[in-house]
Amino acid sequence: MRFFSLISVFLAVPATVYACEGDCIVDITNAFLGNYTAPMNMVMQSLAQQIAGFMPNHPNPQTTLSYLEPIMTAYKKDAYQGMETAIFPNFFHGKCLDDNGVEPDGCPNPDCPIVCGTPGSLVHFYSKLRFIAFNETVHQVQALCTPGTDAYKRVEKMVMDAADSGSGNSRRAYSRVFPRVLSDAVNVAHSNKASGSGSGSGSGAPSGSGHNSVPVSRLKAGSAPAPASKVLLPVFLKRGQNVQVELKNTMATVRKLFGDACGANGDKETNGLPNCSWESAMKEYILSFP
Repeated sequence: MRFFSLISVFLAVPATVYACEGDCIVDITNAFLGNYTAPMNMVMQSLAQQIAGFMPNHPNPQTTLSYLEPIMTAYKKDAYQGMETAIFPNFFHGKCLDDNGVEPDGCPNPDCPIVCGTPGSLVHFYSKLRFIAFNETVHQVQALCTPGTDAYKRVEKMVMDAADSGSGNSRRAYSRVFPRVLSDAVNVAHSNKASGSGSGSGSGAPSGSGHNSVPVSRLKAGSAPAPASKVLLPVFLKRGQNVQVELKNTMATVRKLFGDACGANGDKETNGLPNCSWESAMKEYILSFP
């Protein structure tokens, strides 16, 4: 019994594990999320400036930044899980063994040339790790900025409501300038429909006389008044459509904006992203874990 008790005690003592597990995974993931706070803010501010630029009343960028709150809230909610999965275990995982089943020099730490789940491997392949963090961040934000997502719909609603509210004065001014023209155009349309012809030719053109026709002095030579629908279209329909299109185009620039913030576009450059590398500090931090 004493023999088995000693064996049990021996087996209960955990062996030293040279792998990034537990706190190592959590803390390194959170470190990258924290590092991307500044680039994320730069991207959001750039989007806010673009949105302010195409809105009818050109609000302050700080105001339009508040319209992007649904994007930032959703990102903060999902960012950790996405980043952890992208790093561990999608890329860094497993034992540090070569093709012959041998652990090379430098493994598990401090500089392991085998892709595995140890701090030394993260350090050796840091040029890859920085792109994993970059691409995951861009992927998450880009997905949220895609039309159809809940976050995008909420942003779009706030932008459209603000644009509609900001254009209220223009609409009232427009209605004061053109009410008689609109009324005349409707009268002509009803008159032509009732008579079948404005001058006996079947063309529906105004004759220039009669209480239902538009005075000749108000028409350009050889032209008829524009239909009511065309008079209203530029103000009441096209403005809203243009804002929607501009918002969609603006939100589609997320990857470029992150590339600008990080100093590269994130493609092919093994040692790129100079503004989003944090290499020295991150390597030192990674190797602080056993």
